[in-house]
Amino acid sequence: MKVLLIRPPHEHMIRTNVPKSVDEETGAYPPLGLLYVAAGLKEWCNAEVKLLDAPALRLNQKAIGDFVSEFMPDIVGIQAMTFTVVDAIQTVQTVKTACPNAHTSLGGPHVNLYPKETLRIDGVDSIILGEGERVFADMVNAIAEKADIAQVQGVAILRNGEVKSNGPRELESHLDDLPQPDRDIIDTGIYWSVLAKSNPVTTMMTSRGCPMKCIFCDRPHLGKSFRYRSAKSVVDEMEDCQKRNINELFLYDDTFTIKRERVFEICDEIVRRGLNVGWDVRARANTLDADVVRAMKRAGVTRVHIGVESGSERILKVIKKGITVEQAYKAFELCRKFGLTSLSYFMLGNPTETEADIEMTMRFIRKCKADYAHIAITTPFPGTELYRMGLEQGLFEEDYWQKFAQNPDESFKPPAWTENFTQDELEQMRQKAYRAFYARPSRLIRQVLAVRSFEEFRKKLKLGFGLLFAK
Repeated sequence: MKVLLIRPPHEHMIRTNVPKSVDEETGAYPPLGLLYVAAGLKEWCNAEVKLLDAPALRLNQKAIGDFVSEFMPDIVGIQAMTFTVVDAIQTVQTVKTACPNAHTSLGGPHVNLYPKETLRIDGVDSIILGEGERVFADMVNAIAEKADIAQVQGVAILRNGEVKSNGPRELESHLDDLPQPDRDIIDTGIYWSVLAKSNPVTTMMTSRGCPMKCIFCDRPHLGKSFRYRSAKSVVDEMEDCQKRNINELFLYDDTFTIKRERVFEICDEIVRRGLNVGWDVRARANTLDADVVRAMKRAGVTRVHIGVESGSERILKVIKKGITVEQAYKAFELCRKFGLTSLSYFMLGNPTETEADIEMTMRFIRKCKADYAHIAITTPFPGTELYRMGLEQGLFEEDYWQKFAQNPDESFKPPAWTENFTQDELEQMRQKAYRAFYARPSRLIRQVLAVRSFEEFRKKLKLGFGLLFAK
């Protein structure tokens, strides 16, 4: 069997309420989910597997069609994110034109949120529910054996106008049992980040699922239970990356620091093996203390991403963030003390938020002295408690995400939470916040002095202009 995995282009990407430069100028990262699926195929199937990362390779639909015509795959797996679903649909059509007999299957967050709507898209033969590694491999084997794929748990198809599926299977409980992501299938040298001290970079996940209850976040295919890999498994992968001359690792865990003792186990194992890799983590402010930060610094952590969202204690409670402003301030203070680069994340226009609340956030963005700030306009994403609140409160006249899923349109722009402010007012406040943070003379001087090459200077300058003049 010939299997082709495709990450669709980002030519018609639905823009959320963050500056365009944040999407386009921060870097190119490997499609980790597809690398896991590729590894599963090689482990459990007799298949020839290829992967096309269209955004990283700058491939348009014509180039994808040319590749498909030459390879002539039996099965094509296409990543489907809600914000790239227009390109995913175009990719399905490209595949069907170039290779009409190929079985096209979509997987990813979007199909889990809108399975029926996805299956009714012309050219989609099946979708993969939940985590894809074992499900997709089992489906490939079923197709090879000419079996009924509707009997494969985790696969859904449309038959006689009706959805046929045995439902999703249980989430992976032993992540160590999954094969390591297949980095042999891509050119690792093409991936980079504007934040990295050394390119190329790659991505990793040491855990899946987040038990927190933030109303603005939902990743349905990964669940709410915290499942994690052993320290040995994690560091084995890091060591493999170092052997590939990849010295910067971006961890995609929702929150790396949830299980404190595990942080120490991983850090101690890295030190014991003498690895020399830089890596970054996403952490909650209330999970960071001096011992944790010290251990991560010793083990090579260079950056810490901390979601604060608001400088107002009241708003933090409204969005169920589960931290305090003081905890957030101390987290950034610890990063400075131990020499770690810190990235702060904020949202403007939260439920019930007033001008006074936003002013508190503006002050905290400056006060916390993070190295970088990511400032978004609060946007209700599908599947989140925030979106359900908007529908129940009548803030939205219709279920516009479902309407979009039924007929994806590249002109669609997700509305912000406009309870107390208009879209224009929120965009003006975001621009003001970015300028207040990034245009400070002291910060500009530090950034210029830290630049190591002209290419780094060019990329950061382009990103900086995009943030300062974002609309």
